Amino acid sequence: MAIGQTVILIIAATLLILWVAWRLYRHATRVERRLGLLLDALDSGDTSLRFPQSSDREVNAKLNRISARLASLKRIAVETDRYYESIISQTSTGVLVTDLSHHVAMANPAALRLLNRVALTHISALKDEFPQLTAFLESATSGSKATIGKLAVTVSDFTRPDNGKHIIITLDDISAQIEAASVDSWIEMSRVLTHEIMNGIAPVVSIADTLKLRYRGSDESFSDGLDAISESSTALKNFVARYNRLTRLPRPEATIFALQPFLSQCVELSSGKSSSNCAGSHVKYLLNLPTETVTAYADRGQLQQVILNLLKNAVEAEATTVKITLTEEIDTVISIENNGRPIPESDAEKIFTPFFTTKPTGSGIGLSLSRRIIKENGGTLSYVPKRQTTRFTITLPKKTFIEENPLETV
Repeated sequence: MAIGQTVILIIAATLLILWVAWRLYRHATRVERRLGLLLDALDSGDTSLRFPQSSDREVNAKLNRISARLASLKRIAVETDRYYESIISQTSTGVLVTDLSHHVAMANPAALRLLNRVALTHISALKDEFPQLTAFLESATSGSKATIGKLAVTVSDFTRPDNGKHIIITLDDISAQIEAASVDSWIEMSRVLTHEIMNGIAPVVSIADTLKLRYRGSDESFSDGLDAISESSTALKNFVARYNRLTRLPRPEATIFALQPFLSQCVELSSGKSSSNCAGSHVKYLLNLPTETVTAYADRGQLQQVILNLLKNAVEAEATTVKITLTEEIDTVISIENNGRPIPESDAEKIFTPFFTTKPTGSGIGLSLSRRIIKENGGTLSYVPKRQTTRFTITLPKKTFIEENPLETV
């Protein structure tokens, strides 16, 4: 009996050990399978996987805690990405992110606006319109900087956690600084020239007129000479008076007004619908205006003078279609584009120079005075080179002295 009991006990102990080992193996493989499922779900980006706690409560609770924590980290990462993306989309600095093959991974709205693009997939797409910029970007290394046209360009690089290398390109529009410096230098030169020329021409006009009154001779050539001197001097005096307009611009009297009806009124005035002047009646005007009201804080009369001058130039360039587009992002932008005679590429950099004109009877005052007016109203007037059309853009800040000088909306 003792031997039999011993055998039974040994068999029972062996079975118990085997059962415990089997249970431990099953538990271990079950945990391993669950860890495998969790890792597979995480690899596919799914952080919603949860295990029931009806069995293996302690293990499943820990796995669920890991999954919840990873889901929280993923949500924080996504929200952080959205936060920085929102900042980048609102900044006035253009930002491009490309790979080493110059494929564009990201372009913020400011970059697309500065490059006149709706979308951009590769740097080479800029070659036709921005050849210098394209050549610079294709050969630039980290830390490279350049000023190309009206763009200040900076290049840097970074390496992602997966060892993917990318290039960050920033584009800053420095046209406002360039235009301001140009306008200021012309104003200063105008003041000096006006003073010197008027001081020199006034005595000539006076002496010529006095000699004409006192001369009693019959020499027609002498009389004609005095007439020529007087007429030439008077014409030069009038010329200087027009020149003086650049330096005697009245201070803007800014008010807040809605731009949609304002632009419609400008079109009516230019097309001759509000007067007997029908010079622009043959032109088709296309207004591309947003549905939401866009306001400006500027001198309404001065801004109207600039708009009408640009529309008049389009009519004189024999345009048949003029497109006026109003957009509001970081700044308020009025774009005026026409299909008339294009501005020669050789003249593009001179069009804002006082008294430079391509018209036989033009004075060369219009564009330079228009740029001065827009500058005094806190904005910029720019020419945007296009192949088939001529386009000018007026950029006005959304808020200019409104906080310090609140005015009634008109």
